[in-house]
Amino acid sequence: MAALAVLERPDVFHCAVAGAPVTEWRLYDTAYSERYLGDPHESPEVYDQSSLLTRAEKLQRPLLLIHGLADDNVLVAHTLQFSSALLAAGRNHSVLPLSGVTHMTPQEVVAENLLKTEVEFFRTHLQLAGPGSIGVSGPTP
Repeated sequence: MAALAVLERPDVFHCAVAGAPVTEWRLYDTAYSERYLGDPHESPEVYDQSSLLTRAEKLQRPLLLIHGLADDNVLVAHTLQFSSALLAAGRNHSVLPLSGVTHMTPQEVVAENLLKTEVEFFRTHLQLAGPGSIGVSGPTP
C-alpha cells in the first residue's frame, strides 16, 4: 500500500517505506488473488492494472523496500522484480534485504533496529528535526 501511495500520489506522500510489498498479484497466493481479482487468464487486465511493475516509471519520491529473504507469505521475488522494474525505469530507490527473516521478524533486536532504520529514513527524507520534535523543519522566516 505504501509503495502504491507514493507512486500514485507523490503530491501527498513525500516518501515511503514498503515492507514485504505485494507488487505483482500473479506471484501471490492463487486462492487469495483469484478471490478478489478473478482468474488471471480470464482477466489479465485486472492483474495488469493492480501491478506495481507497470507503474515503476511513476516513482518521483524516495522509496525504501524491505523484505525478509525467508518470507514464505510474500515471496522476495515481489521486491526483486519491482526493484528491477524501477532500475529499468531509471528510478532510484533503496532495498534492504533481511537475511533469515520471514514475513515478520520474531527477533526483538532486529525489529527494534528495523524500526530505527525506518524512522531515520523518514527523518532524512521528510527533513524532520530530532527526537521529540513534532514538526517539519523548514526555512527560517
